[in-house]
Amino acid sequence: MEIKQTLYLARRLLIEERYLALKNSASFTKRANAASDKSAYVMRYVNLSYAMTSISFMLFSLVLVVPSLLSHHIFTLSNIVLILYIYVLFINVSNSLLFFVSISINHILDPLRALPLDLPQNVIAVSWFIYTGSSSLFAVMPAVFIASAFYGNAYIALLGFIWSLFTMLLGYTIGSLLFIIFSRRILGKRTRSSIIIRNAGRVIFLIFVFVIFEIILYNADYVNIIVPNMAFPYSFVIPIINIPKTLFYADSLLKAFMGFSLSILYLLFIIFSFTKLNSIAFSRLVEPMRSSGRAEVNLERAEKIRKPYLSFFYKDIWLSSRKSQNLVLLIMPIFFVFPTVMSELLYSPEISVNPISLYNVLIAFVVVVSSFYSILFLVIEGNGISFLRSLPVSPKNVIAWKLPAPFLIFAAITSAMLITLSIKIRMTPIYYFLVFFDTILYFIISLFFNVRRLYSKIPASADTINFYSFGGQLAFMVTFFYSGLIVGFPDLLSFSLQYTYHLSYGLFFLLNTAIGISVGSILAYLYWFKKTMI
Repeated sequence: MEIKQTLYLARRLLIEERYLALKNSASFTKRANAASDKSAYVMRYVNLSYAMTSISFMLFSLVLVVPSLLSHHIFTLSNIVLILYIYVLFINVSNSLLFFVSISINHILDPLRALPLDLPQNVIAVSWFIYTGSSSLFAVMPAVFIASAFYGNAYIALLGFIWSLFTMLLGYTIGSLLFIIFSRRILGKRTRSSIIIRNAGRVIFLIFVFVIFEIILYNADYVNIIVPNMAFPYSFVIPIINIPKTLFYADSLLKAFMGFSLSILYLLFIIFSFTKLNSIAFSRLVEPMRSSGRAEVNLERAEKIRKPYLSFFYKDIWLSSRKSQNLVLLIMPIFFVFPTVMSELLYSPEISVNPISLYNVLIAFVVVVSSFYSILFLVIEGNGISFLRSLPVSPKNVIAWKLPAPFLIFAAITSAMLITLSIKIRMTPIYYFLVFFDTILYFIISLFFNVRRLYSKIPASADTINFYSFGGQLAFMVTFFYSGLIVGFPDLLSFSLQYTYHLSYGLFFLLNTAIGISVGSILAYLYWFKKTMI
């Protein structure tokens, strides 16, 4: 009965968590109202998301591993499998921490305090494991099973599964530990600068970890320098690091027995730690909220009057940097671009590059960032969307004032990226300027179009907005489509004319800029004067 109750509560917990994220989505409201059972509708969404995530992980795993298997490079294969395990670890740390934070900020467990119910402490862990954490196994297990079948060794599959469970539970344990550490409110006054500096430090650490991960991914031989040269038995003892040795280099009965015994021992230890930390994190979630003290108001600062557009600019910068998760979302475009930059810096010789080719490479960056930021800088309003709409400000001004903050951030990232690429790429400085100018131009056009389109889709009754408020994954796909059309079509037209008539690089950018200004002017005219935009 207790197991059945735990599974039921775990399911209800996830339904409530996802419902709070989806309830302000116009498409969700329409479909949920049409459905006879809203809970069943939410669960169908959860199951579909789980399936899509698992398939994506599986494809990612196969793409990395299959070439190494076909080429019979055991060193490269073992290192890629190690990277996949580390990838699973980071995914589960992030997912578990976000799951705890979501339950906490939405106060999902608060109503249960008043009930005469002994809520199982493992309900959160069970809910996370079934509907979120277990999907990460598809990032590594296909690779392990294929390697096991390829080498005809069932030991690889068995031990690989044990290490997968260990890595997944280790990620949850670290995530719950981070939640325990940072869930308490810090006593005393916290200034804006201290919050921004603290969160920036976390983000810098995240970027550092990502850079190390990318360097290893692009040059797996770096891992060979450390792991294969580590003497036995040390190479079998250190958890995570010992996975390649225990899986692929157990060439004797002693090593096989030692690897299996250590994997079981580490799994039992992490289960014990998992249970203890989960209990503490659960207690932290259900304990009554403590008063954070009386807020101090700086009247001198409050009395300062800024121009409305400056107020919006500072507000967006503040909202995007106040929370570390928002900062992570802001720098997410760096993660998309970094592999290209890293491959250029690590492997490319110093070369001269066609500026049109460089611009074409950056088009994907413009499409991704403009699409992502158009949603992000609306989502950061959160519960403040109702207040924003109550201001005596027209929607047109709100949309226009939403552009400067993402523009500044994009310009900074693009400048840093071009400066970094200039280390290996020789090109006339004027072409760097033209590439920069056109990327900025089309970013603004795409951002303006998508912010206007998405803002009009926010329901009038919405009291909060999140990534699901615009339609979930479909909204991202549609936004990417429009961005690709706005940015890609002018480039294709300019390139076709340049190729057909053998125009110079300068004339290409002149055409591309003229088309961009024309498109932007037409969109602005339709919006400000004709009130017609998609």
